[in-house]
Amino acid sequence: MRRALVPLLCLALAPGCAPLITPLGVALTAGATGGTMAMQDRGLGGGISDNAIALGINEAWISNDPAIFRKVSTSINDGIVVLTGHVTYRETAKRAETLARGVEGVRDVKNLVRVDEEPSLGTMASDRWITMRLRADLTFAADVHAVNYAIDTVAGTVFLSGVARDQAELDRAVAHAKATSGVRDVVTAVRLRSEPLPPANRAVASATRPAPTHAPAVPASSVPSSAAAPVTVEALPPP
Repeated sequence: MRRALVPLLCLALAPGCAPLITPLGVALTAGATGGTMAMQDRGLGGGISDNAIALGINEAWISNDPAIFRKVSTSINDGIVVLTGHVTYRETAKRAETLARGVEGVRDVKNLVRVDEEPSLGTMASDRWITMRLRADLTFAADVHAVNYAIDTVAGTVFLSGVARDQAELDRAVAHAKATSGVRDVVTAVRLRSEPLPPANRAVASATRPAPTHAPAVPASSVPSSAAAPVTVEALPPP
């Protein structure tokens, strides 16, 4: 799921409820259509708004730090941004969050990026299998509205995000994840539909673009000193 490449102009949503910014910084279609968005609880309008946020985050990351663009995935539902993926340095995860928070329309950012050594190819292949298997299980589960959920797997840990219709449905989704072969842990960043949404960010939308000089990517008052200037802290692989 995280390695698929599609054209940047394909703005359809992943079936797991939210646009995904992959390590290549593009939105995954995964067969989703406008009809799929309409089936989600947020509706077609909400899906289009979340796609705009995804593109804003995509632009901020690639403009400021290509390592974030390559290694961190993002799911978005009703302006709630969930960061997953894997980086080597904690500063990279913090900077990914800072840049995401500066994008117009973002209501909140939940940073679940794992900071650890680079996973092996075997681990990444296993993670993809777990994600696909769980996606299939939830899709055919009559007691879970699967299109409302996004799934990412990192080193055997399943990250569920999106929106649940109630706590009972979320518990069932978690049970499906825990029953999937190879899963070591399940982490949820799922909002219950009954929970109120925080206000959307409107104040610093233009601040995600880097200045012509080495000025801070977002207002200095809201950025830690360690994240004030664009710095790549991850070593990128050779082309």
